[in-house]
Amino acid sequence: MRLADGLRRLALRLAGRESSIEDERLVALFRNRIELKKELTALDDERHRLLDRLKLQEGSTMRVEEQMAALEQYLGRPEEGFKSLAYFQLKALYRVASRRVEQFGTELARQQKDRERKAQLAAFERDKRERTAAVERELGEARVLDDQLQAEQKLARQRLGQLQGFWNYFRRRAIAEAIETRTHRIETAATAVTDLSDQVHAISSEPPPLFEGMSVEGRRAINLAIIAYADMLYDRLAAAGLADLSRQSTLQRVFDASYGSPADCQALMQRAAQATLEVERMNEDLADIKTRADRLRRAATYRNGTETVPLAESLSAAVVGGFSHRPNVLVEEYWDLYRALVR
Repeated sequence: MRLADGLRRLALRLAGRESSIEDERLVALFRNRIELKKELTALDDERHRLLDRLKLQEGSTMRVEEQMAALEQYLGRPEEGFKSLAYFQLKALYRVASRRVEQFGTELARQQKDRERKAQLAAFERDKRERTAAVERELGEARVLDDQLQAEQKLARQRLGQLQGFWNYFRRRAIAEAIETRTHRIETAATAVTDLSDQVHAISSEPPPLFEGMSVEGRRAINLAIIAYADMLYDRLAAAGLADLSRQSTLQRVFDASYGSPADCQALMQRAAQATLEVERMNEDLADIKTRADRLRRAATYRNGTETVPLAESLSAAVVGGFSHRPNVLVEEYWDLYRALVR
């Protein structure tokens, strides 16, 4: 029974009459009407929200359709065909390079996580062994003391049993007192053995700690290696003149691209296709990546002690290496670099 119903019935009793069945039905209908109005209001709000989303989706669909129509009209002009093919070939090359950088970072993060987890578990097991050894030393000493007291107590009881006659009264009393004192010591020693045994068991039963994530130093090392990898990839593609062109394909529309004559576009497509194949199949030159990462590490600075991505400007001298025309891949965000970095 709800509190409001109870108060209403009490008021009716104080007024000298009981609530009728009809009153109960009216109250129930009124309550149902309120609940229905709440549900109707919520449904009406949901309807308006869905209509707003539908309008936004219709606008997005219309924009895409307009873009597709413009692209179809644009590609329908023969003079633009070669340029468009070269543009999308460069765009595909950029995506392949970006994917290689991301895969490299993912694999480095997995390896670093495994190393740090193994080091954490090794430190945990080492600490357990050290603590167990310390407690076991105490346990050994406690057991020796317990055995010694037990042996002394046995001899004392035997000697007490051998002392007969009234003339040994005082000697028997002294031995009895010593036996009683030793009994308390035996109980204390036995308790110590039990407690220390429990400690050994508790230490051996401790579960390994949870891994709370890679250290700041580990994430910084990974990020520097990823930046070094992106820098190496830039050098490989820049040699064929494709690094900047592939990046530009992500910053401008196909309508705004320009690669020269159809013959120039065909030559560019061939170079881009060959470079795409090489990037997909290339093996990482770990020695080169390490050399570049070490150079970056000496120059890198961070905003604070917990930041894992270096300040882009701090890498300029290390990346450029004396060539003013060479870009800083982190500043220019080549190969979607920030997406590959670990935080």
